[in-house]
This record gives sequence, structure tokens and C-alpha cells, in this order.
Amino acid sequence: MASVSPPTRQTSAEVCVILDALTALSHDLSCRGNGKVDELVLSAGKTREACAAIDNAVAALKEILRISVAAGGGPIPAAVAHRLDEADSA
Repeated sequence: MASVSPPTRQTSAEVCVILDALTALSHDLSCRGNGKVDELVLSAGKTREACAAIDNAVAALKEILRISVAAGGGPIPAAVAHRLDEADSA
């Protein structure tokens, strides 16, 4: 059986961060509930938590791209790299 390389473990860990953040966001926004989503109003605290979950997911996706490049997965396409740089400076 082949051993798991560190980039694969790192990537898996980042995917778990994304899944956790998006699952929490889905729960906070009642995306799976039977409530009336059209009438959903979030408190300031819930809005901050939702924004943090999105930010965490985006950061983890960026890290996955960086891990992939470092592991020899090829360069990030120029358009994507440019958007990442813009997001990092925002």
C-alpha cells in the first residue's frame, strides 16, 4: 500500500476546513430547514459568523491551490493567480 504524501494530507485538511465552514454557514442560514427562507433575517452576530465562514472557506481553497503548485501540480492559471492576489490585498 502506498503511503499518503504530505501534500495529500494537507489538501485533505484544507478540504475539511472548507466543509466545516460551509456546513456551519448552511446551518446558520437555515438552508436545509423548512423555514421560510424569503423571510430570513440575520442578526449582526450571525452575519459576522457567516462572513467568517465564507472567508475561512476561501482561504482554505487558496491554500489548496498553493499546496497543489508546491507539490508539482503545475502553475495556477494567470487569471486565477491575479484574482488571488487582488483578494489578498483587499
